[in-house]
Amino acid sequence: MGLTEYWFRYGVTEVFVDISDEVRVEKLSTAYSNVRYDYSIISKIFDEVAEEKNIAIIFDYASNREVDLLKSLIAEFEARGVKRDKLKLLISSWRINSKILEKELGGVLKPYRDCIVYPWGEDKIEYSGVMVSRSIIDSEIRIYVSSILPHGILGYLSIGDSLRLSGWLGNDLVKNSDYWFKLREKLNLLGVCIVGDSVYYGYLYEVEDKCLKDAEKKHTVKIEDEAEILLVDGGGWPWDSTFESSLHIVNLVSSGVKDGGLIGLISECREGLGSNVFIKALFSHSFEEDSLGVRALKRVADLLSRKKLAFVTTIPRSILEKTLHSKGFDTVQDLLTYGFRMYSKQAFVRIVDGLAWLTK
Repeated sequence: MGLTEYWFRYGVTEVFVDISDEVRVEKLSTAYSNVRYDYSIISKIFDEVAEEKNIAIIFDYASNREVDLLKSLIAEFEARGVKRDKLKLLISSWRINSKILEKELGGVLKPYRDCIVYPWGEDKIEYSGVMVSRSIIDSEIRIYVSSILPHGILGYLSIGDSLRLSGWLGNDLVKNSDYWFKLREKLNLLGVCIVGDSVYYGYLYEVEDKCLKDAEKKHTVKIEDEAEILLVDGGGWPWDSTFESSLHIVNLVSSGVKDGGLIGLISECREGLGSNVFIKALFSHSFEEDSLGVRALKRVADLLSRKKLAFVTTIPRSILEKTLHSKGFDTVQDLLTYGFRMYSKQAFVRIVDGLAWLTK
């Protein structure tokens, strides 16, 4: 019998593990790396854009796939003669911290740095019962660009709540979704949303519900058997940049492992543990302060009473053992060997590629 290589994203590179063909292995993939952009969508946008209008592209960074779409959209605007002073790029992401966002997209969008606006530099004004960033209100054409992906704490988040978490809308929005339904219609928000291998385009009041339903269909995987060992990566850079930003993935895949089984998270964490609020909760085992990272940590802490956790990461092993009573390894091969020692080489190994929400 031979060996099969299985690859995982790890920071800006990839790492692999060799598994004997005698081992029962199931690979689940919701990566949809073959997504094809219908660039006629970009032309359709210009049917909505009159000359000399102020344009805001609200780019909510959720995956690396939509960056090319954003750059194509900007290039088309320039080719059509849209002047730079008429274009604003509203750049945000609630999945990674602000410094990493600026570092990552500030470089990619360097030619357009004069157009970039971040939510933490914006005032908000009241509009239709909601506090909304001034750049959105002041623009006449508003185009939302992002991907719809599951999150281990929030599930499939509405676009309105994504904008709220990113800082473009006030926190009052979460109290009543009717505010969002009214707001997206009054603002005539256009959307270009990647869902799996599809790209949706249209007014958000027409396409958002379809996007969310399709995302749930394409990224939710019902599993038949629970594995002894599950291996999953943190999505690579910048999604695995910190322990905090990648830990929610454990909650996405936990249903794929039996009680007493092992979840192995492959996450580089080159920027360390995360925010001060997260670090305090990690070492104190106190979850009083509310943040996405702290909520993910609490779920993982509860999970550890039933399942085991191990990591391939740059986080020091002493920290992993002290805070989560979990093992750290330098390679995926070492982590898998650890798993086989616990469950034998007859263990069922499940490998998850891409953001997938596993359910029973």
